[in-house]
Amino acid sequence: MYTAAKKGMVNMYDINRLHLHIRWVLDKRTAPGWRDKRNNTGEHTFYWIHEGKGTFYTDQGHPVQGGMLAYMRPGLQMDMCSDEQYPLQMTMILFDCAEVGYDEGWTAVAPVTQLELPFLRAFSPDQSKELGLLFRDMYRSWVPGVQGGALLTQAKLLTLLHKLHVPSGTETGAGAESAGLALALERVKQYLETSYDSDFTIHELAEQFGISVSYLRKRFRQAVGMSPKHYHSHIRNEHARHYLMYSSLTIKEIAKVCGYLEEYHFSKSFKRMNGVSPSGFRLQYMKYKD
Repeated sequence: MYTAAKKGMVNMYDINRLHLHIRWVLDKRTAPGWRDKRNNTGEHTFYWIHEGKGTFYTDQGHPVQGGMLAYMRPGLQMDMCSDEQYPLQMTMILFDCAEVGYDEGWTAVAPVTQLELPFLRAFSPDQSKELGLLFRDMYRSWVPGVQGGALLTQAKLLTLLHKLHVPSGTETGAGAESAGLALALERVKQYLETSYDSDFTIHELAEQFGISVSYLRKRFRQAVGMSPKHYHSHIRNEHARHYLMYSSLTIKEIAKVCGYLEEYHFSKSFKRMNGVSPSGFRLQYMKYKD
């Protein structure tokens, strides 16, 4: 879902290629009226607010409270203060982030200067509970200077980034109807990803997941960067490429397992999407591998 904009998708980086280095995880319980400055401005920072109230100051004041997540990009100057009666209780994660390329071998490392996330986001009570537990878990599992002491936290932080990049529609302020539609949209996406060997129409999808055809077409393109049909073809094509590279199945067998009615249609579709026939693609890969 998340590939570079030059490939027709919505983000400027591929979330599948993100690699993280965690510098510091801190559970921060502030005193009433506490004040501080963001000193580590060269890295990405998350502040999950478990409880309390306060204000984050950038070029303006931003009221914050429990159940909110603040994301600070590298270079952002910020001051913080706690409420006199309800001091902030937060978990802070300081980390570096880069996109590491891989194309049958490791390629360039490109530091990510800013994640495509809002500065502040509020969540529903259920989401707040889930995220609060995740941040507590990341804090407990991070053991600096110990072999493997950061691995679990890195994996959980990648899980968090996935959650934050998926438009759920259930953040605070979204109505139940909007949340239900967004959930149906995500289920359509998951269905397309796991049913690449099946054929269906847009009307059948809309009816199966209880949403209108117009909503499905419009919102799916907004979220994913392509229509449901094209996304299904994209997933099917990617599976076909991997079968050609890593299996000994014949072209006819690959066509069948990927849901094509016959080898001719598979070959025609594959060449249109990849600029080369399936057999040609397999031959190129084998030469590259040798």
